[in-house]
Amino acid sequence: MKKKDAVLKLWRECFNDSDQYVDMFFSEVYRDDDALLLEEDDRPISSMLLQRYAMNFHGVTLSVSYICGAATARRSRDRGYMSALMRQALRESFDRGDGFCTLIPADDWLYDYYGNFSFSPVFYVDIERYTSAHTFRHEGDYTLYETLDSREAFNFFREMMLCRPCTVQHTEQQYRQILMDNSADAGSVAAVADSEGTPLAMAFAVPVDDEVRVADVLAVDDDARNAVLEEIHRRFAGMPVNVYGYYRCGEGELQRRGMARIINVEKCLSVISGAYPKLNLTLRVSDPVIEENNATFVMSGGKCHRTDEPVDRLDYDIDVEVLTSIIFGNDVTRHILDFPAVRPFISLMLD
Repeated sequence: MKKKDAVLKLWRECFNDSDQYVDMFFSEVYRDDDALLLEEDDRPISSMLLQRYAMNFHGVTLSVSYICGAATARRSRDRGYMSALMRQALRESFDRGDGFCTLIPADDWLYDYYGNFSFSPVFYVDIERYTSAHTFRHEGDYTLYETLDSREAFNFFREMMLCRPCTVQHTEQQYRQILMDNSADAGSVAAVADSEGTPLAMAFAVPVDDEVRVADVLAVDDDARNAVLEEIHRRFAGMPVNVYGYYRCGEGELQRRGMARIINVEKCLSVISGAYPKLNLTLRVSDPVIEENNATFVMSGGKCHRTDEPVDRLDYDIDVEVLTSIIFGNDVTRHILDFPAVRPFISLMLD
């Protein structure tokens, strides 16, 4: 059985995705190079995809991996196959040069499961809830922007995403896959432009049960943001609108969205050192999966290096999960630990 067919077989057995979505995903998104597969007697028993993304991190673009489609055949569960595949995925992620590995658990209980592999729940969304009677008031005059699959539309999307610090980014191909995914879910992508046709705001919405869920909204300012949300509200008349979006200064409610794990400690600390050359720290890190991360790291003079020599004093003696939580901490963490933490963001991952 071909690798793609084996992964597809497990996908259909384990997930309740529509035929339209599965056809779109395996024709437009799936790559053999991303697929990890365990077989027994020529029978597929467990698989996942280790997809390739990028993240802007303290002024540097790092390659990151994204785990999705983790599945084990029903009659092969509780035998450690997925645990073995997870360790293989983390090793693969390190070998190809990633800084972090990310994922979005499909169920709440999976947060504990992935925590066993040193993932930390660092991604959050800020939820804004609006009733069906809400009016998104705006002052500007806007026109609908229709050519969402154009290079101009993607350039706007990319510029808005890059404005967000520490955010998982999307290539032009991945952007087009987002549009196809939205369509497969019976959703709607709305965009508004100024009088000259320049896009100013974009929103990605999908009906879920009795609400309209806006997976993300990108806008140059609040007025354009309200204008595109009003268009979403018009398209789904009579339904409440809930925006699961980027942090807006505590205006909504924070809800955990996903997890991350440091893959290459030295690479990540080197980026932070380069951005904060006055930072002087010595850390001893332990990692139960990636042997190369088990070391003492010295951050000084804008650089980071690992050492096997004894050190007089350690600022931190922690495991890789705690270090991930510190690096991606909030303002409270930043001030208490005096560490340049930054809260990350992830959206539109075809989950």
